[in-house]
Amino acid sequence: MNIGSEGGGDKKLLQLFLKIAFPKTEITQDPLRPFDLVIRSHWPRCEPQIEYTCPYISWSGESYPVTPKSEYAPLFDINASHTGTAGEIWFPHLVNECPRVFRPEIMAPKRYCCAYTSRYNVMERVRVFLRMRMQEPTCFAFGQSCFTRGNPFVLPVNERNQNSTAFTDFAFNIAMENKIAPGYVTEKIGNAFTSGTVPIYWGDVETARSFFNPESFLCVNDFGTYEAAADHAIQVWRDPQKLQKYLDASVIVNGNLAEYEAIHTGQMRPWMKRAIDILRETFPDFS
Repeated sequence: MNIGSEGGGDKKLLQLFLKIAFPKTEITQDPLRPFDLVIRSHWPRCEPQIEYTCPYISWSGESYPVTPKSEYAPLFDINASHTGTAGEIWFPHLVNECPRVFRPEIMAPKRYCCAYTSRYNVMERVRVFLRMRMQEPTCFAFGQSCFTRGNPFVLPVNERNQNSTAFTDFAFNIAMENKIAPGYVTEKIGNAFTSGTVPIYWGDVETARSFFNPESFLCVNDFGTYEAAADHAIQVWRDPQKLQKYLDASVIVNGNLAEYEAIHTGQMRPWMKRAIDILRETFPDFS
């Protein structure tokens, strides 16, 4: 089966579904051959325009759905938030970017208070970080939205959104979303956990808490103001016992996250059934 993408569609994600639907089929990505299936997303400037009349799937890692082609609708929509489109399949962007979320068993002593690595200038997280920075000089920002001087190390751009071992020396990591939307939980909180820090989270708290133990991260939504959340984080930083409670708390509270992470190991789960059924019905020759 030859697959392509339009508008920056995530072919790696599509392949995960296809490997479960068609375990004996070779999946190729040859732009010189006709496509059997295309994954379509928001960003047409990300890659050359392609022509196709084959079936397609839309994928949105954002908080809003992909606009369908004018000629015909997708087989199904994979959305990172609950957008309300008919028959969508919700797949959290968190799991798309983080195949497995965990907290390291052995963590380094916390030499620095807080890391901020986001590239985009989002008012809510900038306010939290700058409030913390005013009170604690070991809060450092590595992204261009509010870069700080005197950072303890240089962090390349391509590592700022990864689970860099550089962050193990930090107590907190600003893991606040770009916006709050139903079901929209991205890799930020997962990266914070796997780097051994305590996430400072702001976003769809209901969904975040359906995956993660509320005692393992600091939730900005629980405070009356962003400044109050920042002040609380500084208080925790200055009290090693309070900080240790966050670090000792188990990250995962149930099997909900594992249900979605199973796609990375090729395990069939109930939430995948509709997508797999549609793929097999559409391409019976590959089944």
